[in-house]
Amino acid sequence: MKKNIISFLLCLPLLFACGTKETVSEEKVVAAITAVSLNKEQIKSAGILEGKASKQLIGLTIHANGTIEVPPQNKTVISVPFGGFVKSLEVLDGMSVKKGQQLISIEHPELIQLQQDYLEVIGNIEYLEAEYERQKSLVQQDAGSLKAMQLAKSQFAAASAKRSGLKAKLDMAGVNMKQLNAGNLQRNISIVAPFNGVVTKVTVNVGAYADPMEHLLEIIDLKHAHAEVIAFEKDIKHLKIGQKVNLKFSDEDKMIEASIFLIGKEIGKDRTVKVHCHLNKENADIAPGAYFKASIFTGVSEQFCIPSEAIVEMKGKNVVFFSKKESENLTTYSPEEVTIIASENGNSAIEFKNPSRTFDDTIVIHGAYDIMSTILMQGEK
Repeated sequence: MKKNIISFLLCLPLLFACGTKETVSEEKVVAAITAVSLNKEQIKSAGILEGKASKQLIGLTIHANGTIEVPPQNKTVISVPFGGFVKSLEVLDGMSVKKGQQLISIEHPELIQLQQDYLEVIGNIEYLEAEYERQKSLVQQDAGSLKAMQLAKSQFAAASAKRSGLKAKLDMAGVNMKQLNAGNLQRNISIVAPFNGVVTKVTVNVGAYADPMEHLLEIIDLKHAHAEVIAFEKDIKHLKIGQKVNLKFSDEDKMIEASIFLIGKEIGKDRTVKVHCHLNKENADIAPGAYFKASIFTGVSEQFCIPSEAIVEMKGKNVVFFSKKESENLTTYSPEEVTIIASENGNSAIEFKNPSRTFDDTIVIHGAYDIMSTILMQGEK
């Protein structure tokens, strides 16, 4: 009895293994059903007709995706060249600003020292200039020393250079030179907007120390926003400057019109090219980074077309059916993937994915949906 139990236990893995193989085999059979054979009566009942693609004039529209972008020259990063403590912050992320409007107020002892040095140089340079002119006059009258004149000239030139350098630094810092020349030292330096735009990426807080050249915030000019369409390599040959583009945003029902003004020359690793489009009308409501779907009308061209009903979707792919005569009474229909170039008035321009196929081959032009349904029904059995 004990031996019989042991023998039974040893056989269990084999039984389960056999059951598993049968299941896998059935699954493979189900997945392999991609064609169907029909007899003459079934073909007639389904109304299946065959034909060839024919050349027709069709309006070609390219569909692509993209985002709204702002050119680099219309983006400005705000920073402080000499550093300082942030005394006030007048703007928030997303706020519109005008050219010359105060954004940030900065305070730092170094800025005060620069202004003091500048005023001291200004006060001293008048004396040095007068002394140089006096020494030059004495030399011309043979009453002075050439060495003294050269020393006065050197001191005046050095002071002038220092004044120019200090003025350049103060201009970079945003110091009001008119007030400074009047003798008014400024504790707080205002950083102002360089142009009309919108504030983005505010990364500073009041009271914090801003390091020199640290990015405090960014301003972008929305008036120069453009649509950047990502087009596939195969569509480049159909694109031209000036072509009309319709943009559809996810949160809007209406289309926004644009036109192509620049087509990129570099093909990316994903085999796409950037196509830049100008918006026909400025739209302040469109934010940079906004996603859209684009339709580019490239005009009418002659393409190989078939009835749109001849194309069905199977497993996420567009396919047409080719026939193979098995016998006098039996025909097998199998699907092959195609690319739809354009669709218009019930016809579609296509390209075969299989390079061995040509437009001389016969395909199913009516009844494709019935064939697909039969294949799917067989796969479910």
